[in-house]
Order: sequence, then C-alpha cells, then structure tokens
Amino acid sequence: MPTDLEVAAQSRQINVLTVIDTARIKRYYPHPSKDAQKPTAIDHGYQFMLCANSRGPVSGQGTADLHFQAHIGDTVSLTAVSIYDNADDAVIVYGIRHGEKNRVFNRFTQNLITRTGAVAPNPDSQNGLPAIQRKSIFSSFDGKIKNSGTQDFHILFSLYALADNGEQQDLFGYFRWNPSITVNGWKQEESNDA
Repeated sequence: MPTDLEVAAQSRQINVLTVIDTARIKRYYPHPSKDAQKPTAIDHGYQFMLCANSRGPVSGQGTADLHFQAHIGDTVSLTAVSIYDNADDAVIVYGIRHGEKNRVFNRFTQNLITRTGAVAPNPDSQNGLPAIQRKSIFSSFDGKIKNSGTQDFHILFSLYALADNGEQQDLFGYFRWNPSITVNGWKQEESNDA
C-alpha cells in the first residue's frame, strides 16, 4: 500500500468542464466570425467552468475563471459542452492559445478518444433504461502544469446551431474567450531546524 508521501508525489489529472450558454451568445453576438483563425471574442458572462479532482479547495466554480491547487507535473484536461449538452446547440473546442503572461502550463494538445460501447438512453423505453451502447468520440485539450501562478489563455470553440429541420447542427460561428486559471502549487512546510 502506498504511503501518503508516495500518493502526494504521483501526478494527477484535474478535469475542467466548461458549460457554454449558447443561447445568450447567439442573442448578443448574432454575426460572429466564420473564420476559425479569427474567432469572435466574447466576455466572461457566457461560460461556467467546473473543476474536479483538484488537490485542494477550488474557488471560482461556476464562473469563467478558476483557482485551484495542483502539483507541478499534474495534467489539466479541458472539455466543453453547450448548456443543451450539445443536443440542440453544440460546441467543439478547437484550440487553446497561451496568453502573454506567466506560463503555468505546457502547450495544450487535443486528445480524441473513441469508445465503441459508450452508453446512451434507450429510445424504446419510457425512462431511457436499459441504456444502449454505441460508438462515441470524446475530445479534450490536455496540458501539463509546469509552474504555479496565474495563466491567461484563449479557449477557441465553434458553435453549431440546430437547423430549422430539427435534425442537423450547422456552423453558427467561431468564438474565443480569455479565462484565467490560477494554480497554487504545493508548498513544503518550512523546517524549524535552523
């Protein structure tokens, strides 16, 4: 069985889920960029970030800026979904650009995972059970922490609106916002041996 010190020394994956209020974005930004290289900048009132598996208390849950504890070497995995769980409007994160300030993270890279037996509600039952299994693709952007501090960056995402036929989702536009994440690294307690 590992000791407390061994467990503390192991790297950890910290998950950050962003829920994006796509209805408000469409209302306040009705003519967004259609160029993925020049996404429309939006303010912080449309995103709600949630953090799990931090090494301590998290502040800023449900806002566009987070503060949490992590160790150097931990990985932060960022995912996003529309307020509709991508069922009506949908979002796909397609990039993360570092800001000019303190570099807390190494470069974020996209990771795609295909699950051949991902569960979904059963359309032939009243309550969705028993669940059915189908192939699904999941995406995240993962970056390893290299320093403690505050990192400003831009999260780029595409927004797809449900078409009038109620069947397909069409590109509405490309957007970005600039959250900040503060990582408070582990601090070794000072020794009284002087």
